[in-house]
Amino acid sequence: MKNSLCLLTSILMLSASALLADISIPYGEGAGKVDFTNNKRFPTLEDPLPYGPMSFRLIENKVWVADSVGGKLMQYDDKGKLISEFSVMPEGTKPYTIDEYKLPMLNILIEDIAPVKGEYGDAKAWWITDSVHNKLLKFSVDGKKLAEVKNPEFVQLDRVEVGKAGHIFVADKGKRVIFVLDSEGKILNKLNWEWSGMAVSQKDDNLYRLMWDNEAHKNILISTDIEGKVVSTQMLEVDMYNPKLWWVDESKGECLITYTPLEGFKGHFIVVRVGLDGKVKASGELVAPVAMNRIIDNVDFGDVYIGKCNFMNAPEGKFEVVPFKLP
Repeated sequence: MKNSLCLLTSILMLSASALLADISIPYGEGAGKVDFTNNKRFPTLEDPLPYGPMSFRLIENKVWVADSVGGKLMQYDDKGKLISEFSVMPEGTKPYTIDEYKLPMLNILIEDIAPVKGEYGDAKAWWITDSVHNKLLKFSVDGKKLAEVKNPEFVQLDRVEVGKAGHIFVADKGKRVIFVLDSEGKILNKLNWEWSGMAVSQKDDNLYRLMWDNEAHKNILISTDIEGKVVSTQMLEVDMYNPKLWWVDESKGECLITYTPLEGFKGHFIVVRVGLDGKVKASGELVAPVAMNRIIDNVDFGDVYIGKCNFMNAPEGKFEVVPFKLP
C-alpha cells in the first residue's frame, strides 16, 4: 500500500510539473508551415514590418498558432506534434495574390485569436480578428465557419478576448476603443483604449485595462463591467513606457504587464508582475519579436510561454513557442 501511495504521489508530481513541448514550425507555404512576408522574399516591399504568425494561445494541453499570412489555424498537442489545421479563407480564395510589382496583396491578416471555452475549459470555437477587412470571424475547432461580424465602426481591429459568459472584447487601434459585444457580435458598449492591452476577469466578464492619469503621471488599472460601470481602480507604482496588459490573475491578486524600457527598445521588453494593490512583485526582461501581436500566454494561469521568431530572416529559422519563466 505504501509503495502504491508513493507511486501515485510521484505520478501526480510529474503531472503537475509537466510542460508542453516546444512548438517549432518551419516557414513556407502549405501544410505544416507558416507563411510570411519580408524584404528577402519581396525585395521591393515598402512595409518595413515583416509579417508571420501574429498570435498563439494555450488551451489545456494544446497550443494553437495563427498562421496570420497563410490564413489558417494550427493545433499542436503537448508533444509538439501538429494534430490539425484548417483555413479560415473562403473556399477557392488564396491568402494573398502577387501584383504586377511582385508584391503580396493580402486577402487576410489574422491579428489575434481568442477561444470560446466549454464547461471544462476546453476550446469549443475561436474568434479571429482579420485586420485586412476589419471583421471578426468565428470558427469551430474543426474548421467550420460559424459566424462573421462586420460593423462600420470597426477601423483597425487588434486584440480579442472572450469572457466566461461569452462576451467578446475587441480592441480597435484605429478607433482607440475596446468594443464590448454579445456572443452574437452585437455591440453593447465601447470603452476608451490607449493601445495598452486588456484582460478579462476569470470570475465574470469584467474588463481590465490600463489608463494614463495626467495629473499623477501614473498608469491606473481599471476594471469595468460590460455596461462600463467602474468596478475598481488602482494606481500602479511602477513607471512604464508603452505598457501592455496581458492578464489579471485574481487568484494570486496580480497582473502581468510588459513595457518598453524607459531608455528605449534595445531588443527586449520589461516584464513585471504587479499586485492588484499597485505594488511591484517582481520584474525582469523578455526577449520577444516586435512584429508579433500576442507575444505571451499561459496555461490556465500556470505555465507561461512566449513566441520566438525573426520574420525578417525567414525562411531561415523557425517560428517557435517556448517556455518562459516569470520573474
